Amino acid sequence: MLAAALYLFIVYLCWGSYLNVVGYRLIHEVTPWQRSHCPACGNELAWYDLIPVVSWFMLRGKCRFCHASISLLYPFIELYTAAMLTLLWFFADPQFFLPYFFFFSALIVVTRTDLETMLISRATTLLLVPLGTLLAAIELLPISAGASLCGALFGYGLLWLVRTVFYRATGKEGLGLGDVELLAMIGAFTGIIGAWFSLFAGSVLGTLFGTAYMLITKDRKIPFGPFLAFGAILYVLITPFIHAFFIP
Repeated sequence: MLAAALYLFIVYLCWGSYLNVVGYRLIHEVTPWQRSHCPACGNELAWYDLIPVVSWFMLRGKCRFCHASISLLYPFIELYTAAMLTLLWFFADPQFFLPYFFFFSALIVVTRTDLETMLISRATTLLLVPLGTLLAAIELLPISAGASLCGALFGYGLLWLVRTVFYRATGKEGLGLGDVELLAMIGAFTGIIGAWFSLFAGSVLGTLFGTAYMLITKDRKIPFGPFLAFGAILYVLITPFIHAFFIP
């Protein structure tokens, strides 16, 4: 059991490295066929500079060529991906593993881009709503196609309403449209309950971590997407336990 978990963890570290690349290239509009390179000096990176987590520590978080800092996001996303997907492997119903694998991957890319630039690509949110509904229709998600569609509409409508009311009351944007579209995608994969749980959990976690972050840094701009994404991941992981213990 432990050996299997370790093997999966290492495999998913590599997948996390790939998601780092996807997230960076989506936001910075880098062509997908271009080789990995340092964004500061442009030098192409060798394979031994791309080993998940290990290379970052070996290079001490700096480019081998120009010594520019390499974001801590890289090892964080790799470790986060490995941890969440390993848990998914052990706790998800095998029938739903593959759809949830891609769902988690999209959420992790959202986390990556929102933490770095406070931007969320529609390629990882709105464009995946029809996919969620299709997967539900062919019974590769534990909800019906109708529940998927309702979840997407509920997620979008609820956060759009919150965003609109806040803007009209304060004249400021408290939520980005990317967060609204993200909750729509979450609803498409988890239904109304999943969207509501993700919003609730994300709000609680965002308030706790956000307050601590603002007190330490005095920075009032905090991305909400990573907390929504983690709320969705948490919902998927704990749902089997809820069904086992509370639903006869």
